[in-house]
Amino acid sequence: MTSRRNPIPAETLQIEVPARPRKRPRQERSVMLVDALKKAGWEILEKEGRDSLSLERLSVRAGVAVSSIYEYFPTMESLVVAIFDDFRAEARRRLVEELQALPPSTKLLEGIMLLLSIGIPMLHKWVQLDRELFVKSSHYDELVRLDLVKPEQYWTSMATDALMKRFPDEVMVRDLAKTRFMAFHTILALPRAMALMHPEYLAEPDTQMLLARMLHALLTTVE
Repeated sequence: MTSRRNPIPAETLQIEVPARPRKRPRQERSVMLVDALKKAGWEILEKEGRDSLSLERLSVRAGVAVSSIYEYFPTMESLVVAIFDDFRAEARRRLVEELQALPPSTKLLEGIMLLLSIGIPMLHKWVQLDRELFVKSSHYDELVRLDLVKPEQYWTSMATDALMKRFPDEVMVRDLAKTRFMAFHTILALPRAMALMHPEYLAEPDTQMLLARMLHALLTTVE
């Protein structure tokens, strides 16, 4: 809280942090309740849109009392944040599994295309379902990307490491740390910029290939 004696300077950057769940479920019954709420919330988002996701609508669809919803999710935004945290975790799990399942003959460009074929549609889905929250989260995530705040989880960092580890013979660079840094921020920042400024690019068929070629050149250029 800011007092009258110590107002926030006009030039101070203020970023609104996306709402978070009130607490994590610990007992099996609580876990099942929260899972039911997230499942119902996801169904409403997909089938009816963000404007239809209300406390009353969620209570009816999930069969959960309003008081129980408040116990874990103080706002609908906090529920949507939890839903997309799970969405990203699933993308992270899927990427690791599918990278490991690639045949030995797979080339680096194919691995990059796999990464983008999972990450970009995920981003596009988020923009479609709740653009307002995506914009707010992106402002916060930019601070995370620039190391101004500590990230809780960053699937893009894991994806970059998994990709470089899976294709070590093709990653031909002099400075591995520098290349990793550049690849990480390319994978993260460029799709986010598209989502914020030109979301239609995310769904265009050539977007993934154009980005893949850029990353492939970065990872295979010695000089």
